[in-house]
Amino acid sequence: MTAGILPVLYSFFSASGSFDLEAHERQIAWVRTHGAAGVTLLGLASEGAALSPTERRSILRETCKHLTAQEALLVTVRPDDDIRLMTACAIDTRDRVALIIQIGADSVASIDQVDTLVADPELARRVDLGLQLAPGLIDTDFSAGSLAAYPALLERLSFLKAEYNSIRMAAHLSTIARPLDLLVGRHGQNLIEYLRIGAVGVIPGTEMCLALRNILNKWKAGQHAEALQAYSAVAPYVDFAMQDLDTAIDVGRAITARALNLKLGERRRPSDIDAQARQRAVDAWWPYWQEMCERRIQLESTACIKPAGAFN
Repeated sequence: MTAGILPVLYSFFSASGSFDLEAHERQIAWVRTHGAAGVTLLGLASEGAALSPTERRSILRETCKHLTAQEALLVTVRPDDDIRLMTACAIDTRDRVALIIQIGADSVASIDQVDTLVADPELARRVDLGLQLAPGLIDTDFSAGSLAAYPALLERLSFLKAEYNSIRMAAHLSTIARPLDLLVGRHGQNLIEYLRIGAVGVIPGTEMCLALRNILNKWKAGQHAEALQAYSAVAPYVDFAMQDLDTAIDVGRAITARALNLKLGERRRPSDIDAQARQRAVDAWWPYWQEMCERRIQLESTACIKPAGAFN
């Protein structure tokens, strides 16, 4: 099962545009300490689209060096990736990898990727396949409801990463003949509703790992009222950050940089958000983030409690 908190790691770049590997490694160490079940690479929030296929494979190799076999690894695969090369990079150092196939405007190209992988049974048996379904966020009309037209694809899938209307998602899931693990993207936006329709995991930004783990654990324990109350405390940040993708990346990177004492550096593809306005927003949300996350860190440290679901 692909489940738990599986944060997507932000990409930090130097002024020259090179990838900051140290910042990447420190994010892995931080989420490991705070209860993540694994990590996710190269999604929208990590600016995967700003990286070349060669850079993406390099980051994948470096990440594998820092994970054990028990730690989950999810990798978002773009239509221009060589899916066999990406898989081979991962399983060179670990037994399994989960691939998130990003369905774009040309769904055929993404489905062809799956067919290419399945044509190599030795590789395919070590891969858990999932789809990123984000109509409205990505230029695509492909949804869970579209899977009825692709029975062979549906049979190969293990999970879905959903980033669209939960009511539609529930309706689509009810028409699917086999169970699929459901992961929630976009910082856990609308998380409680997704949990109600069977979500088993969340893919937030690095800085939201701890706060959302608390909610997920309460829900799994049957403490639904407590989970709802906990979600109400983080919902303002989630809603703010999700106004658009640039806001999510800019604010998330900045909060993460402060929390982990990283150099913020540059973005590979700068956003069109005014720098001063963005800084004011980060300054306003920083104390809120501390209240939301660091107090829980202190409580767990005082109680000597190992975070549930943490890496081994």
